[in-house]
Amino acid sequence: MKKIIGSIVFITIITSGISFADTYHFELNASGSSLQARFDVTRDINQAYFTAGIGGVYNDNDDDYKIADVKFALGNEMLTPGLKCELGLKGLFGEVEKPHKDGDLMAIGFLLSAAYETPKTVLPIPVEVSASVCFAPSPLCFLDSERYLEIGTSLGFNIVKNGAIVLGYKYIKVHIDEDSADWNMSDNVVFAGVRLKY
Repeated sequence: MKKIIGSIVFITIITSGISFADTYHFELNASGSSLQARFDVTRDINQAYFTAGIGGVYNDNDDDYKIADVKFALGNEMLTPGLKCELGLKGLFGEVEKPHKDGDLMAIGFLLSAAYETPKTVLPIPVEVSASVCFAPSPLCFLDSERYLEIGTSLGFNIVKNGAIVLGYKYIKVHIDEDSADWNMSDNVVFAGVRLKY
């Protein structure tokens, strides 16, 4: 599992450095029991844009989990200036644990996300409101995982040109079927962090 994740992370970073050299996004968030990190590279293509990135979340409360992801998405500005929507895929890899239970996660999830940045004429500090949903149904889940759901939302306060303070919420639910044991792990996380763009 670790070799697979390491290979995918390496390939994504190399590909991003060669092919997608426009905008880089780095985000680091934390809560009382979890740590999240994300690195995305975005390139404009015609009237749209393409994003490739890697991310991960580690949680050490009663329900431990370590999940890494590789993201590929197409996006575009829609309906009104400042509103961007993305549609893509997310490859998920990791381990999920509960007391006396543990399972391996591998899945391909469908990703839908949207973000809206308020114009400077509305607020003196631009605020980006974002939301995303990632769902992997049973046919796209492997190893011990049967279903995966992730819902997230955040507010990004752009206090400087290339940086923002982020406040957000994330819900993760994983359905595991391992050795005739059928169980779920779910977690709600409220986090704060920073986002850099360059």
